[in-house]
Amino acid sequence: MPTVLIYSLLAVLGGVLVAAQGPIYARLAEGLGRDYLLSVFLAFLSAALVSGLLTLASGSFRTLTFEALGQLPRWVWLGGMIGAMHVVISMQSIPVLGVTVFLVLVVTGNLVGAAIFDHFGAFGLKERPFTLATGLGMGLVILGVAVLAKTQNH
Repeated sequence: MPTVLIYSLLAVLGGVLVAAQGPIYARLAEGLGRDYLLSVFLAFLSAALVSGLLTLASGSFRTLTFEALGQLPRWVWLGGMIGAMHVVISMQSIPVLGVTVFLVLVVTGNLVGAAIFDHFGAFGLKERPFTLATGLGMGLVILGVAVLAKTQNH
């Protein structure tokens, strides 16, 4: 099986898993009296424990050095905070919007952010200028989001 196909299928699986996360997080928050901060803390604690155990078992910690950590740009630590913010947003939004509308809006935000980050080469990316084709494609996605949102929340 070609590498591109394998990674494409993994990306689709990742999308399915992201679709499962929102309702799971929303239910966690509901069960904890809508305490979103406690819910996100517990969700990330479980993720940290599992990934920590897997990292320990794989031996990856042996390659970790304070020098390597010190050479990283400070903004790399924003990823975890952004993830936590997204989880809190999903906990609050999914019960109101539903998973489908929430995720198409997230994808719209992903595309807008991606176009900006690519255009300016943000976060160390290679610059990929915004084109008419990019704008047209994004416009079609946004039109699709509007149609879907209208049909889901009539």
